[in-house]
Amino acid sequence: MDLTNKTAVVVGGASGIGRATALEYARRGCDLVLADIHEERLAGVVDEVTALGRRAIGRRCDVTKDADVEALRDAAFAAFPVIDVLTNSAGASLLGAVEKIELDQWQWQLEVNLLGVIRACKAFMPHMIERRAGAIVNVASVAGLYAYSYDAVPYVTSKFGCVGYSEGLAVYLRPRGIHVSVVCPGLVTTNLGENARILGVEDPMSFIHFPEHMQRPIEPEEVGRIIADGLEGERFLILTHPEDAEVIRARREDYDRAIARQVESSPDPFEGR
Repeated sequence: MDLTNKTAVVVGGASGIGRATALEYARRGCDLVLADIHEERLAGVVDEVTALGRRAIGRRCDVTKDADVEALRDAAFAAFPVIDVLTNSAGASLLGAVEKIELDQWQWQLEVNLLGVIRACKAFMPHMIERRAGAIVNVASVAGLYAYSYDAVPYVTSKFGCVGYSEGLAVYLRPRGIHVSVVCPGLVTTNLGENARILGVEDPMSFIHFPEHMQRPIEPEEVGRIIADGLEGERFLILTHPEDAEVIRARREDYDRAIARQVESSPDPFEGR
């Protein structure tokens, strides 16, 4: 895929990976439809895209609401006749003692990280299917490929769902001329922590655990370039950290051994509780 003179929708485009990806798309010749719940930040990114010489509009959109996503679709097509790329990067994180997390909190996590992706795809897919052209990029996480830690079971669950949905969508849409990618970032320096919920533990910072191989954070700008390269190369799985490929390979060769080693090398999540 050549991004020159294409139009892309970026959901969650006001900050972090979404903003960085939108700006990278613009540098490669894309016009942008940007959506987010943070209107002031969103306006700033619209200005940044315009400064790069591309057209852009911003629309407030809460991905947990059908009406917001449908309004985003309508605004996108009112501004641009064709949408070539849909990128879903809106996300939130729910961590904590899993036995103490109430179902309404689970519902929130799944609404944002999984059903939000599904809503956006449902809104824009018919247009792509009719044209028999387009691309969808869903930003998941390495947490959607393996449970990297005990501290984020709801987050892991939502991201596994996103990866599975994306894989099924790739098989379904490829014969119709539509490419699907799923991005599984490792540790990235973003503002995801702003809306993180950590429940059921007295000392959240002592509960959170990153394994040794996830100690190399990268900047969103690098992720934006990786995503754009992966999209142009029509890759399905886009990793931001090459070391994750080996972790995933070893895990799939022997899940029992991998989980046993992970438990042995992790702190006891029940210690002090």
